[in-house]
Amino acid sequence: MAQGRVKWFNVEKGYGFIEHPGNPDVFVHYSAIQSSGFRKLNEGDEVEFEVEAGQGGKGPQAKNVVVTNAAPAPMGGRGSYGDRW
Repeated sequence: MAQGRVKWFNVEKGYGFIEHPGNPDVFVHYSAIQSSGFRKLNEGDEVEFEVEAGQGGKGPQAKNVVVTNAAPAPMGGRGSYGDRW
């Protein structure tokens, strides 16, 4: 299996890209994530995955994606009251 780090993942659209050192970035669709419940990835997550050729001449695509080391959750952000609570 290949290893990489999540470059970005858009939860609303259900896709993103994985950095695969020494190779082009790999497209990842939420349906390729091996997880129970809501399937998503976070920027910086370390993952293992298989690479297959993209359809219609598109670049590489990930399948059977498993998070091996989750990135720390971002601090603050939407929904955070910080010190105003």
